[in-house]
Amino acid sequence: MKENRLKVIVLIAAMIIGAFFYKRYNIPPSIELPVMELTDLQGHKVSLQSYAGHPLFLDFFATWCGPCIRELPELADLKAKLADQHLQMVCICDEPIEKLQAIQEHFGDNLIILHSEKSFHDIGIYTYPTNYIFNAQGQKVYSRVNPDEWESAIVINKIRKLIE
Repeated sequence: MKENRLKVIVLIAAMIIGAFFYKRYNIPPSIELPVMELTDLQGHKVSLQSYAGHPLFLDFFATWCGPCIRELPELADLKAKLADQHLQMVCICDEPIEKLQAIQEHFGDNLIILHSEKSFHDIGIYTYPTNYIFNAQGQKVYSRVNPDEWESAIVINKIRKLIE
């Protein structure tokens, strides 16, 4: 009898722990755009409000993350394919600015790379990349952890409809 109770307790504990980690690493957290402390790569403060009135794609990435780095050229292409929608492609990283400057040089104006003053963990982001899309009215219309197939016509059309 005691052995069965112990098994049930262990099973319940495992389910609670599993749910915690699933939520933490597989569900994008809610983020508040105005309160994010960002700087450009010259150290000047930047507000995401400066992109108001345009659809906004936010990519939270890390330079050590292979999928993140592989995704960056696809995001640059996505921005070009949705140029008629005036999609603003902003990539945010919490690592030292010097690392980000090298990435910015590679992509030029195709991607806007910003530095987060706060650690991603402080804003609830634990999985890389984590992506959000906001329409021109500032409503979040898409969120995802892990890369998507940004070059897929299906995904491009889906995004086009979301930001119209």
